[in-house]
Amino acid sequence: MTSIRTIAVAALLSMMAAAPALAQEAIQEPGAFAFYYPNLDVLNGGAPTPAYRMEGMPPSVMQNYNERESGLGGTNVWHHGRTHHASSVTHEGRRHG
Repeated sequence: MTSIRTIAVAALLSMMAAAPALAQEAIQEPGAFAFYYPNLDVLNGGAPTPAYRMEGMPPSVMQNYNERESGLGGTNVWHHGRTHHASSVTHEGRRHG
């Protein structure tokens, strides 16, 4: 009889100690949020987009970002701080690109 009471008390305490799982807060109206905050990302809980973070930087930074994201940035290979064109550069007998 004592063991049943012990098990019951242990089960009751474990149920009371278990905290309910809380859902993450979500944006209720994603369309309205995107309309009023075009530079914030709806899917990441209102985090700034990369374009928004670069607004305070020089225009060349944004231009380079746009070219890279659209695939028009060209083919450059960075090697120890120097830029080489990928189609014609050989370095130590090896071709880059």
